[in-house]
Amino acid sequence: MVFSWIVSILRPLGMAFRHIFKYRFTVKYPYYVLETSERYRGRPVLDLAKCVGCGVCATICPNKAITMVNVEDRRYPQFDAGRCCFCGFCAYFCLTSALKMNGGYELSEYDKSNLIYPPEKLVKVPPPPPERKKVVKLKKLSLSTGVTHG
Repeated sequence: MVFSWIVSILRPLGMAFRHIFKYRFTVKYPYYVLETSERYRGRPVLDLAKCVGCGVCATICPNKAITMVNVEDRRYPQFDAGRCCFCGFCAYFCLTSALKMNGGYELSEYDKSNLIYPPEKLVKVPPPPPERKKVVKLKKLSLSTGVTHG
């Protein structure tokens, strides 16, 4: 009885001590940036000149993150980044290629209402991230654990 109690305490401690001296998997984000994959989608960007207001993007969106709103007697998509799963269906199925996925990933906001992008805000391409001290490239990917080592 006492032996199993001691083992139940020492086993997790032993595992913790083994992982203390391993290489870290994270980077200090504001100072170091991981290089994104070329297949990374980001948020959609709208080209108002190409958009015909058909609503295919709103229909195909699995999370209903896109709604059609009226602006100056035309219909344009409005994007809710809080609901979006960033699947890229809206850009893929857009008939006129008015929606394109942009590589911007810094979408955090303090107010949830700022995550809703009306057509005027959806047109603006997000600025590139500011210059960081160092861009970190991934060295290898462990297939057994699925963890990347930087």
